[in-house]
Order: sequence, then C-alpha cells, then structure tokens
Amino acid sequence: MAATHLSRRRFLQMAASTATMTALAACAVQPTGSGEAGQAGAPAGETVKLSFFNRGGQFIEDVMNKQMSLYRESHPEIEFEINAVAGANHQEQLLLMVSSGTAPDIWFDANRTTGPLTRKGLTLNLEPFLEADPNFNEDDYVENVWIAQTYDGARWGLPWDSGAMCMAFNMDLFDQVGLEYPDPQRWMTWDEIIELAKQLTFDLDGNTPNDPGFDPARVKQYGLMADTGHGRPTYIWSNNAEIIAADGTMPMDTPEFIEAMNWLADLGLKHFVSPSPAYEAAGEVSLQAQTVAMQHIGVWLLGRINQAGINWGTFQVPYSKTRVSYGHYSPLCIYRQTEHPQEAYDFVFFACCSREGEKILVDMGMQQPIRKDLREDFLNNEAPPAKEYRQVFYDAFENQETFRWPGDTIGSYYGGWYQTLIDFWGPYLDQLWLGQVRWEDVATEVRQGSEHILQTGEMP
Repeated sequence: MAATHLSRRRFLQMAASTATMTALAACAVQPTGSGEAGQAGAPAGETVKLSFFNRGGQFIEDVMNKQMSLYRESHPEIEFEINAVAGANHQEQLLLMVSSGTAPDIWFDANRTTGPLTRKGLTLNLEPFLEADPNFNEDDYVENVWIAQTYDGARWGLPWDSGAMCMAFNMDLFDQVGLEYPDPQRWMTWDEIIELAKQLTFDLDGNTPNDPGFDPARVKQYGLMADTGHGRPTYIWSNNAEIIAADGTMPMDTPEFIEAMNWLADLGLKHFVSPSPAYEAAGEVSLQAQTVAMQHIGVWLLGRINQAGINWGTFQVPYSKTRVSYGHYSPLCIYRQTEHPQEAYDFVFFACCSREGEKILVDMGMQQPIRKDLREDFLNNEAPPAKEYRQVFYDAFENQETFRWPGDTIGSYYGGWYQTLIDFWGPYLDQLWLGQVRWEDVATEVRQGSEHILQTGEMP
C-alpha cells in the first residue's frame, strides 16, 4: 500500500504538474508583493522591525522567544513585534490582519492552512531565497520534510515544528494494572489495540468494558485516543483505502474506506475505549492529564508531555491490513508584500533550517529535526522518552515502505486545500462520532463535495 518512493526532483516535478488541477490559485487575489530574493536589505546599522504572528499558546511562545533572543545576539538591528492567537482560528485572524492592512511579515502557520493561503497569493515563494543562500544545502535535510509547504514546485514556508506521528503510552498506567509495555519495534493490529485498550479503560466504579456493569457515560480513564484529525489517514491507508487517487479522484465511498471510518467511530461508540462526543467526558482527556493510557500523538507534543511529568514510551500506529506511517511539518511563512523580504527570510531560515536555531526546537521538544546532523541530539536527549522510543519517530518518518502523506499520489499535500476540506468534512464527522450516521450514509455526498474542492478550491 505504501506509495512509490519519490526523489526530491520527482516530487517537485509532480508538485508542479498539479498546477493545472489547482489553477485556481490564479483566480485568487494576487497581491503584487515587493518580496524578491536578493533585494537589498536595510542599510547597515538601521533598525528593522519584523512583525511576527504566533499561534498555539504559552509553550510555543516560549520556544519562539528563545529563538528570537538568540538571533538578536548576532543581529541586534532586528526587532520583533509579536502578536499571537492561542486558538485554532489563526487563519481567520491572519486574513483579518491582511484585509485591514496590518499583515505580519512572518507567521507561524499550520500544515492545514499553508496550501490555501498560498493559493490566495499571501505567502512568499522561498525557492529563490533558498537558491541564493550559500548556507542552504538540500542534502543537509531529511527527505519528505517539505511536503506540507511545497505547491506548484516551490516551497512557500520552511518547517518549524512537528515531525512523525505515532502512539504514545503512559508507563505508570500500564504498571498500575500489571501490563507489559508495548514493544516499540512491533506493530499491533486493530484487534490487538482494542483488546489492550479495554484493559486500560475504567469507569468511576473501576469497571472495564469487559465487565457487565461498565458505564460508558462515567469513564475516568480511557485506554486509547486515536487521532481523528491529522492522523485519520493512517487508519484509512492501513485498511487499503485511498484518500486521493492518482487520477485526482477521492474514493471515500469504497468498502475499505467506509470500514476504516466506522472503525474509528466504534472505538468510542461500540468498544468504549476512546472518548466520544456521544458520552460527555468530565475534564481534560489526554496523555498529559493522565486520563488516557495510549494516545496517537505528533512529536510536536514531546515537550508538553514532558512538562506534565509523564513517564512514557512510543510504538507505531496500529494497522488493519497494511502497515502505514505518517508525519508532517508546519512552517514559518513570510507575507508576500513584506517590506523586509530578505530580513524576514534570514530569520525564518535561522529558526527553521540552521543548526543553532533548530537545536532549540529539538532541545525543547518542539520538533523531530529536519537536519540530519541533529539526529543524534534528538535520539540521545536525556528527557523522556528513552532512546528506543525516540527511534520510533524516525522509523515512522524514514521508512519508505510505510510512509504516506495525503496527496502523495499527485505530488501535492491535499492538493493545496486541506483547510477547505477540513471545513467541509466537519459536519459529517461530527455526525459520525456522535453515532447519528454511519459512513456509508454520507460517503457518496462527501466524496462528491471533496472532489469538487480538490478541483476548484471552493466549498460545494
């Protein structure tokens, strides 16, 4: 089921070829930006103020502040003006800033929004800057790290956080029930993970889903929390279903796709091992809160899990028919009309691609490094998880037999319309997780609407 291995050259060729299918970018508002590679920066000694728009809360703010402080030691002429939004609506806030004439020079974007923002003509093409940068060498970086920033053959942001996704487990919760830890080198099946999760799920009376008196409306600890957002495709592929086919269709109504979606819903609705909106949960449900024994996470949570003092390990995401792994990176992007393109690029490259800048991300648990020369720093970091569990992230991202990403069949991450697809899928997924529909009830409608978005970029 794994997609054919793509070289960097072939990836860019495929990405460029999708320009025909996603030519809507030409229909979006195209600002006539001043940002050009090689454009002269500010005169020596003159202060340059770069506005930066952040997202994600205090932890991310602390990481960025540390990078900015280090950068200013060698670039005292740079000042940063920071605005931030803690929630998930950073794209809406960014668009408001653009429309009001207060767009930032740089912002921390998300894998789901870089494509749509690029199609709208808001991001600066960084390819000319990279080509002109003597410090940039393609061979210094791990393959596949650019997938969520590359559209129409060019990079429109540089990877700042994220990496592979895998299963994380709380060792203390396993110890409490006398269960052996999952083997980081062994892939579990769907059936195996459900049976294990049942032994780690407890209601307020101490009953598990295996007990006749179990109450799914009064659960104090869940055994499993699958990622039904960015991680959802992993389960779909593992059941030999496809999200975007090579011909540009989205076969979301196949029996394999339907089975995978219903399986995810049934983790909460039938097996009761996962949180479900059908049963209100009191308090936070997460690995950090110690209310979930096993959670499908991205490596970007590493530092925050450690902040919570969790004793934890990892293993690969369970599979149905085919072993599949996944990961992505979210970038820093530059506004196309910035008055300081070179200065903005220089900081973004420092924060994302330089060894000293990226080492901060690695040390603080924000990122699985994109630089090859930081691999050992990541693996041998003294903070949890232990080395054999940190290796799982690399195994997920670098195994070309298992690694997939949405749109790898067409060379474009969700065709550039991930956020638009998320907005369209939302109401259908809400009904599925609540048990109001089964996937076969909506599959044809979802497929038709999704294909419309992939072709046009517009909501149906």
